[in-house]
Amino acid sequence: MGMALLAGAVLARRRHYRAHAWCQSAVVLLNLVVIGFAMAPSFYIQVAPKIPHSLRKPYYAIAAGHAALGAIAELMGLYVIAAAGTNVLPDRLRLRNYRAWMRATLALWWVVLLLGVATYVRWYVHL
Repeated sequence: MGMALLAGAVLARRRHYRAHAWCQSAVVLLNLVVIGFAMAPSFYIQVAPKIPHSLRKPYYAIAAGHAALGAIAELMGLYVIAAAGTNVLPDRLRLRNYRAWMRATLALWWVVLLLGVATYVRWYVHL
């Protein structure tokens, strides 16, 4: 998904806005499916029962940070899709500064992606 996010950013830089919209929207919607079927159940089984008393342990803190920021990033992505790509929202909720919202969302997605890698490494790679 990280590579698709980069590809979408490149499409926007090259002014291929329709392809950019399709690419980024596909990433956000595909990620929603992954969250629903894999990440959320895993979080509720492995991490949520340990909150708040185990957050001092990196094992749980990284996963909880990934989940919290990931939820915000996903909601931001869905908002950008609804506000920029559709007429679903009323005019007062539509985006005025697309570039700032999209860049902020992309930056947060990268932070979440790196936290996801850190979570995976901490939980499953035994160094």
